[in-house]
Amino acid sequence: MKILITALFTFFFVTVSYSKVNVVVSVIPQQTFVEKIGGDKVNITTMVKPGSDPHSYEPKPSQMIAITKAHIYFPIKIEFENAWLGKFKDQNKNMKFIQMTKDVKFIDMPKHQDHNKDEQTHQEEELPFEWAGAFTLKKGEYTWSFDKVNEKYADPRMKFLMIKANKKSPNIIEVYEKEAEKFFVSNVKKAKHNDNININKQTFELIFDKNKKQTVFKISIKEDGNYIFFTEHMPFEFEDKEHYFKDLTRNDINPFSTHPESERHHHHHHNHGGEDPHTWVSPANVKIMAKNIFDALVNEDPKNLNYYKNNYETFLQEIENTDKKIKKILSKIPNNSKFMVFHPSWGYFAKDYGLTQLAIEVEGKEPKPKMLRKIIEKAKKENVKAIFTQQEFSDKSAKAIASEINIKVLKKTPLAKDWSLNLIRMANAIANNQ
Repeated sequence: MKILITALFTFFFVTVSYSKVNVVVSVIPQQTFVEKIGGDKVNITTMVKPGSDPHSYEPKPSQMIAITKAHIYFPIKIEFENAWLGKFKDQNKNMKFIQMTKDVKFIDMPKHQDHNKDEQTHQEEELPFEWAGAFTLKKGEYTWSFDKVNEKYADPRMKFLMIKANKKSPNIIEVYEKEAEKFFVSNVKKAKHNDNININKQTFELIFDKNKKQTVFKISIKEDGNYIFFTEHMPFEFEDKEHYFKDLTRNDINPFSTHPESERHHHHHHNHGGEDPHTWVSPANVKIMAKNIFDALVNEDPKNLNYYKNNYETFLQEIENTDKKIKKILSKIPNNSKFMVFHPSWGYFAKDYGLTQLAIEVEGKEPKPKMLRKIIEKAKKENVKAIFTQQEFSDKSAKAIASEINIKVLKKTPLAKDWSLNLIRMANAIANNQ
């Protein structure tokens, strides 16, 4: 009996001594920062995987399991957190939410550059629908569903238009945009839960049932062909666990073309005009984050204070060295030098080092041809040497601009794991050293 008690005590002591702090973060750079300080005393789960769009990511089942075991979640104010942090809290009520960006001074996301003040702005060119999807459909019945997310619909109602597309074009949606615009603002019929939408070129105002978790509309297709659906808001904003468009056998139906080009690429509640969430591209900000991580780990696991402190001090030195290298690289170019990006992810980097980023996307969307022409003129005027895109986003517009003025398109993601090397490479690219 004494041997058994001793064995159990030894097992308990070893388990406690070697248990790790389970941490969950939103993006890959955060993982790097926590690893630098937490070392082998932490287990880390990262939500947004490489190549995924952090604005609209949906966690995998394995990640939700990790949430149930986590001690700490470090939010960083990226967009997908708005929809998911509440669900994570419900999943694990004991998990602590600690803002990694506490004490960081946020800057605003840039509003779209006025590329020509004497011409009409993009706002005057706005269409009345946010999204369009082109589908190849067989004759039959389909369902389009709208779910509550966080116990409410993104909007209480939404306009919806279906057009049978008989014309052939690689840009099929653009061919029908003007026609759709005309129908979208006239002769609107109301539709409620379980109503049938079966009329070509008829705009419906879909009214969502606030007493139901999901409102469903039936779509009747009378003959085989291509159909374009125009919607007032992004359809995936109303998506919870299931795809929004299905046939009667519950198979997902996906578009062969969308505008914006990737339907998961943009989000109706994008941060454009709000706070810029890409705080980690600034070494000065990462210093602040490092202190927040250190404090959180020590509070959770005080017995390893000295271990965390040594790692923290080493990481601060790495941040200092990264900053010095970037300043040396950029000292060779004029102050306020401009670089062009598709998605404006580099605002804090630009602010730290006296640069200006010029964004291609317009309020989270690919620019229309008229606006694209203005951006090309701006790029020529500013003598832009390269355009930076990300693997998470489309580079269609960037390639069009680059081809027009014979410059390079470089893929540079702010979400790289090797945070320090990534920023140094970005500096070299801006300085035209690669």
